[in-house]
Amino acid sequence: MRNLLMAAAFCLTAGPAQGEAPRGQAYAEGKYFSVVFPPGWVKKEEGVGLSDEEKKVYGAEFFGPAAGGLAVRIGVHYYAPDNLVHKSPEKFIKLHSQPALGINLDGKVYGKVKPGKAGNYYARIFERKVFEYLPANALHPKKIPVYESFAVVPVKNGFFVLRYYAPMDLAKASLKEYEAVLASFKPLVR
Repeated sequence: MRNLLMAAAFCLTAGPAQGEAPRGQAYAEGKYFSVVFPPGWVKKEEGVGLSDEEKKVYGAEFFGPAAGGLAVRIGVHYYAPDNLVHKSPEKFIKLHSQPALGINLDGKVYGKVKPGKAGNYYARIFERKVFEYLPANALHPKKIPVYESFAVVPVKNGFFVLRYYAPMDLAKASLKEYEAVLASFKPLVR
């Protein structure tokens, strides 16, 4: 029996077999959702400000490879009813799928909102190409192109947002990790 337990423990700690795809990091956000983030990616630590409970927004963001001072990020968040950030999935989509004030001053590109899937669940999918300016406080910051993709999953009690953020140089190379996260998504709130 002891040898059987030791063998089981070894199998659980061993990495994937040769030729087998890495499984990733299973992650569950309380009673809200479960998902599998890419192996080796690092979870963003909580910042200062309102807590998840105060905002009624629950989730996590993981950092991957970096280039030019920006890291690839994948985030999954649940927006509870009456959250303090985005009142509805429609308002979230409207805010992020077009220029905020209707004016596009620096050449951002917004894709159309289309139906899609996150896991086995209906989602509204859209992408955009925007810019970050680094260093942020510089007189002449460098303009860095960034690719973002969003999957918004409406449910009866709130909605979920899965977001992919990547410097354009790394966007294509890390897109498969985001697609795997989308495929693994399971909402626990309906």
